[in-house]
Amino acid sequence: MEKIHKYKTLKGLLRNTQQFSLYIFLSCRYHHKKTGWGKLVLSPELKQEVYKLFADFLKVDFSFYVNTCGLFERLIINKNGNVSYIAGQYYPAEMRYLKRLLKWKLYI
Repeated sequence: MEKIHKYKTLKGLLRNTQQFSLYIFLSCRYHHKKTGWGKLVLSPELKQEVYKLFADFLKVDFSFYVNTCGLFERLIINKNGNVSYIAGQYYPAEMRYLKRLLKWKLYI
């Protein structure tokens, strides 16, 4: 049976993982430092807080986006509670692509 990880605060969530990405947030699959992979359950308040952090960074509403892509694994909330993007080759081009992908998906 899959382990269920429940969190009420961002601090508690970030304390128990190496990295918390948009991919993890959307997929609700989480890797705990000690117990490994499991299902992620966030309180309604924490869901809203995490959503706002990502939405403010992207300046795009992604609430209707149900699919995930590799770029979402690079968009993370760091230990300080700030969102950052870990670029592969070229940060500006990747951010433009990510925003375009999210906007396009909203119109389908």
